[in-house]
Amino acid sequence: MSVQFGTVEYFEKEIKAYLTNNRLKEPKLKNLKTIASKLENELLYDFSCHERLRQECLKNLSEAYGKMTRGNAAAV
Repeated sequence: MSVQFGTVEYFEKEIKAYLTNNRLKEPKLKNLKTIASKLENELLYDFSCHERLRQECLKNLSEAYGKMTRGNAAAV
């Protein structure tokens, strides 16, 4: 099953992939914050799209980050 770009699930998947690819054992708050910040910067400065889509992606990223910090996302 594929995940659509910009959804909460997409950003959860991206955060988990970053943790795995960089061999970070635990999704510690500091690591999660760094990853979310990098994704946010990409959305703000590198991603070319309509402003409405950008705002929706930022909202979904924030929600994914919140779920990850609360431990509601599936284990890495």
